Amino acid sequence: MNNVPNANPGAGGAPDADAFLQFLVNLVNNGSQIESIGVTLQMGGMLVSGSIVSGAKYFDSFAASFTGSLNTLDVAARDAVHASLAELGDVFRVPQPADPLPNYIHLADALFFTADGTPIAGQPTLWRGRTSSVDGFILGRLQAETAG
Repeated sequence: MNNVPNANPGAGGAPDADAFLQFLVNLVNNGSQIESIGVTLQMGGMLVSGSIVSGAKYFDSFAASFTGSLNTLDVAARDAVHASLAELGDVFRVPQPADPLPNYIHLADALFFTADGTPIAGQPTLWRGRTSSVDGFILGRLQAETAG
């Protein structure tokens, strides 16, 4: 019997998600000591590189960024939208269980690259994806090279 977490094969005999990556996500989600982990994810011929952050930090940052762009709403409406979005992170403000392992990974300062490492134009951003969609990963972030 295999005792590796989440080793049940999905379609095609492969695991649904990498249990080690999910473990790292859980470390950050429980974030009292580890606030982020630099990582580069291989996903369907594209690379996504950034820092794994907790779901709470992701939703707080998303709420601030999103509501900051709502210039046409009055302050009370913006505050209500902000509170609703930030509330989505509340589930991550309590200790996360070891089982089930997390289904989503949250990155801050994410950059996107083609499979050969060529940067795809864009500013660092927040990114959320399914752990089951990650084909492989390395610890550490890719950096877009600057001309100079």
